[in-house]
Amino acid sequence: MSVSDRQNRLLINQDWKRIYQSFRNADFQSYDFENLRRTMIQYLKENYPEDFNDYIETSEYIALIDLIAFLGQNLSFRVDLNSRENFLETAERRESILKLARLVSYNPKRNQAANGLLKLESVKTTESILDSSGLNLSGTTISWNDPSNAQWFEQFIKILNNTLPVSNPIGQPIRSADIDGVPTEQYKINSLNTGLPVYTFSKNVQGESTKFEIVSTAINGGSIVEEPPLPANNPSFVYRDDGQGAGSSNTGFFMHFRQGKLERGEFKVDSPTPNQIVGIDATNINNSDVWLYGLDLNGFENELWTKVDAVEGNNVIYNSLLKNVRNVYAVSSRIEDRINLVFADGVFGNTPSGNYRVYYRTSANRFLNITPQGMNNINITIPYVSRSGTSEKLTLTFSLKSSVGNSTPAESNASIKQNAPATYYTQNRMITAEDYNIGPLGVSQDILKVKSVNRISSGISRYFDFEL
Repeated sequence: MSVSDRQNRLLINQDWKRIYQSFRNADFQSYDFENLRRTMIQYLKENYPEDFNDYIETSEYIALIDLIAFLGQNLSFRVDLNSRENFLETAERRESILKLARLVSYNPKRNQAANGLLKLESVKTTESILDSSGLNLSGTTISWNDPSNAQWFEQFIKILNNTLPVSNPIGQPIRSADIDGVPTEQYKINSLNTGLPVYTFSKNVQGESTKFEIVSTAINGGSIVEEPPLPANNPSFVYRDDGQGAGSSNTGFFMHFRQGKLERGEFKVDSPTPNQIVGIDATNINNSDVWLYGLDLNGFENELWTKVDAVEGNNVIYNSLLKNVRNVYAVSSRIEDRINLVFADGVFGNTPSGNYRVYYRTSANRFLNITPQGMNNINITIPYVSRSGTSEKLTLTFSLKSSVGNSTPAESNASIKQNAPATYYTQNRMITAEDYNIGPLGVSQDILKVKSVNRISSGISRYFDFEL
């Protein structure tokens, strides 16, 4: 006697095969209402012909059979639905797809905010400033590359210099870099603001009023980015010179803009636990603009925590890339572009304790095609301290020079189903040609593939065999 057979005989009351054999006449393949009703009536006719023979529609027994068939179909539907939602390939609910994607170390992408650079077209100040000819520039609008004003460059720079610290006039930036082949310099205005250096405006885009924000602009990692929002921080701008003269759309002073609205939330952690998760329930939080600060006893931001890309891999669980950084967290996506802040386990990173403030930007969650015609005459006013110590106001006017179309909605369910297993297959490395085809898709849903063929001339492959 085999071991399994002996166990089945000993535990016959728990052997599911034997249990179902006792109902060998029952049809277990019926799931819908009509089949369940039919098979139950057929079962009664075959097994209880004398005890039950009243099959008219008005019979109370038929009503009970209808009720049981209804419950049977309902339960079958729920079981089938739950089974389908447990597999990424067949799941349909957004929440199920997000959870299953995270199960294979894939963090679905939220919406991407439209963003770009606005060029400074004109400046105006309330400060009394004299140019080389003795002209008082107070209250005068000075335009960039103004053909009717021979002194425009001197006056433009003179006004801006009076808003900057003495140690960092134009020509002595606080940071510089060569970005996309264009020398770029960063400067900070000596402002009086006590709030966030964020300046909101609205424009009509594709027939709909859309919110935008001009933000403090910095240079980081060879890119022009938004500075982390911090109250009372001085706003920054950049100067670029592509060598094509003042009339070039890529030469002049610029500030970064982003579509959406910057918001904030606060939370407190009294009892730290490993791998703590804090939910932020605002909807349409975009994929990049999230910052977390620890607060001091007075409620002021005193430390910016480091955001890592995902929950798995070299980050919150095993922080090999940031060995000296302990205050780290990750952001995971939830339904309707809500987010979770995921913290470390206390071994490879610190667990949170105390009061925290999170800044995040909610964006339109749709494709936007922003043209220069719809983004001009944007005015902001910045209070500043002049070099003589007086309080003045600087008015800046911006416009867009190149179309912006880099916004994307949240990653679709179909895209997640395709990219999640493919990204898991690469195991966070790019070695084979297939890895290079798959890996970038896990970074952004807005990446297109381009295939090139080496030819000696148009329409003729380099490797084509000619027969003469």
